[in-house]
Amino acid sequence: MQKIPFQSDVNKTTENMKKKFFVTLIVIFMAIPSILVLALAWTGFFSNTELVEKKMGPYFMVYENHTGPYKGTAKIMDRIYDQLLEEDDIETFKGFGIYFDNPKETAEAELRSLAGCIVEPADTAKVSALGNKYKIMEIPERRYVTAEIRYRGQLSIFAGIVKVYPSIEKYMKEKNYPAVPAMEIYDHNKTIIYLFEIKE
Repeated sequence: MQKIPFQSDVNKTTENMKKKFFVTLIVIFMAIPSILVLALAWTGFFSNTELVEKKMGPYFMVYENHTGPYKGTAKIMDRIYDQLLEEDDIETFKGFGIYFDNPKETAEAELRSLAGCIVEPADTAKVSALGNKYKIMEIPERRYVTAEIRYRGQLSIFAGIVKVYPSIEKYMKEKNYPAVPAMEIYDHNKTIIYLFEIKE
């Protein structure tokens, strides 16, 4: 004969379920900071930022102008990459952005930048032969203050904003180098390279 539970048994079961639910919530909330720390460590956030002065370039670039939030440059890089590959059979391996304004001083809607792809040396003549289909820019070899971090998604970009930029800004002030536009190169080898031209 099946036992019919009394109300007290039902209440105990309900209370136990509530306790288990709240314990699970507490465990989840306690785990979130640890997960965040691990994620930041995975992006290299806690690694020391090594700044190096060196010559880099030249660069042959296909680009578009952009005005507005800097996050909009990512779509431009993707669009140019796809167009070069699908329409002209030219594969690129590095995207780039050049950022002219300080977001702390300029309204987001007025931020000026360039973005696009760096063309491999073997393909520069092919791109040039396409005439006015693309905007093209060449940057000769120059001396830069540089830094590199691993690219592992949006957290890496966040790490660059809060770690790399302040470090480079401080370094350039100590060296009495004038403020210049920031250039970022996004390598397909999962690296972000930050370049600030040295103009003495």
